[in-house]
Parts: sequence; C-alpha cells; structure tokens
Amino acid sequence: MTEKKVSRYADEAMFTATPLSKGEGEPLHPVVTVISMTPNPLRVLGAASEMYQGRPVHNPSDVSQELALYWFRSATKNKLQAPLEFIDIHMLIENVSRAFTHQLVRQRTAVYVQESLRFAVKENAALEVVRPPSLDGLADDHPMAVLWENANRYDANVYNALVSAGMPAEDARGRLPTNIGTRIHYKSNLRNLADQSGVRLCSQAQYEWKQVWARIIAAIVAYGPESERWQQRTICTLFRPVCYATGKCEFMAPTDRWCIIRDRVEAHHRAGEPPDTWTDIDPHAPLHPLAARRPS
Repeated sequence: MTEKKVSRYADEAMFTATPLSKGEGEPLHPVVTVISMTPNPLRVLGAASEMYQGRPVHNPSDVSQELALYWFRSATKNKLQAPLEFIDIHMLIENVSRAFTHQLVRQRTAVYVQESLRFAVKENAALEVVRPPSLDGLADDHPMAVLWENANRYDANVYNALVSAGMPAEDARGRLPTNIGTRIHYKSNLRNLADQSGVRLCSQAQYEWKQVWARIIAAIVAYGPESERWQQRTICTLFRPVCYATGKCEFMAPTDRWCIIRDRVEAHHRAGEPPDTWTDIDPHAPLHPLAARRPS
C-alpha cells in the first residue's frame, strides 16, 4: 500500500510508489496477472454466435464444449470476428519499461491505467530500470554494463535530489530514463488482443514484447477453474506471429528489419501453401532476441 508523505514532498498529491518486486541486484522481469476475464469465455462466445442461426441463448452454461469450440473455429475463419469481442481480459503488467508501455498504449481499442510519474515518486529508481537484452550475460565489469549502471545511479540521484529539494515529481520525472520500470492495468477484448499478438510476437517486435507475451499466455492459461481451462488453452492458440494468421510476411517495407523466417514464409505464400502446412518453420523462431538481425 502506498504512503502519503505531505511533509516530504512539494505537492500534496505526491505519493511514494510501491517498489517493484525484485531481489537485490536482480534484473527486473515482466510479471503478468490476469485480474479478471469473462467467465466461461468460449461458452459466452458460443451463446452470442448462436444468434446467427436464430437461436437465443440466455445462459452460457447451456452451451456445450463441442458447440463452443465449433463457434470459436467459425469466428477464427471469418473476417467478421465480432463474437471474439464478447470476451474481455483485464491484466496487470508489472516490471516493464516505459518504452514498452509507450508502445502498448498505441492500441486504441484497449483501456489503460498506469502508475503515474506525476504523482508516484520512484524513490527506488536506481534499481528499477529494465535492462536491455544486449547486456545479458555480460560481466558486471564489462564497459557497457558499467556505463549502464553508472548512468542509472546518476539519473536516480539527480531525480531524488530534485524531489527532496522541493521539485514536484511531475517536473523531476524528466530526469528518469525511458526504461524506468512501471506497472499498467490493461484491458482488451479478445479480438483486439489477438490482433496485437500478431505484430508483437513477430521478429520485428522488440524483445521485451516477446517476454511479456510469454507471460500473458501463461497467465491466461492458468486463469479460472481447472475444469474449464480448456477454454483458456483454446483462446491462446490465437496468439502467434501475424504471418501464421495471414500466410505471408506483413513487414516488407524498406524500413522493416530482416527476418529469420521471411524467405521461407514468402516461398510458401508463392506456392499457395497455408501456415498449417509449414513443417520447415519453427513458429517460435521469431521470438529469439536476434530474430530480426542478419547474421554477420
């Protein structure tokens, strides 16, 4: 629980941010918690879909597993995917960078509430900066690692000194790095969440997105009663690189990066071979941190 410290801060609307959970000296790793999800999601989807054939359903529990799966398959084979919008998923995403959330909120079809640096004072800022993958595996005394950690400490010291001197947090936050750790509530319906997964599980996405999506999938699969998790497991089959949904590479502009699987995807596309026949492509290959960098 946060604590209000009027005596310490220049603005009475300033509060101490609850520290992000991490061990001393340990890097931040994304944490995803499903706060709520439409109960019996695929049965709800089935109840709505039954109306297409003139059958009103008043209780989702009346929709059998077989019927729910039938309508799920139908919705995913049709461009008119309105039934997927009846399923809402509300998540809390923690230990991610503000660089990540700046991209996340570009999804205009979702709802967000984020830890506010105008009001929440990051007293632990030096230890709450998300490390980029290029530093993974480097010794603590490697020049890049030293520069990174020194810059974090310097920025945090300046920020804390300004706040202590009476500067409002909304002004002092300008000294915090783009990768300062944060938390955000994120609610989306399934149709739009699946669309987002396509571009964020692609090789073109930055690595932090891939880390977060692995945890989103795990959190959704683990949500709800065990006896009904077949619905969550089925839902998660929608989350895959966009080429697996469209059958071709959707990032062919001159500004797009190289991709580890693009040539094979395009070869299958030219041959008219749909994604469910691709046996020479590992669907997890785009998740590698170097999947969009040409081999040297």
